[in-house]
Amino acid sequence: MDHLYWNLGTCAGGAVFEIELRGSTARVCLMDGDEYQAYLDDEEYEFFGGFYDLTPVILEVPYDDHWFLVVDSYPDRIRVTVNQVFD
Repeated sequence: MDHLYWNLGTCAGGAVFEIELRGSTARVCLMDGDEYQAYLDDEEYEFFGGFYDLTPVILEVPYDDHWFLVVDSYPDRIRVTVNQVFD
């Protein structure tokens, strides 16, 4: 499965990430480790986020865990910047 991802590591609930998308719209998904593995295995999964065509996208970590950020788009056409703005 072709996707862009960031291993955000262990984050406390309330941490906030700002995602800038340039060049294409994208589905931006914040997932814990179990959900990310389900995503990789092409199984049913849940995520926080959605489909975005305007940026910045602001996502807040809902609870303490190990987190991954996935951007589903055209990897060769999109530029993505991820910054933690509050931890």
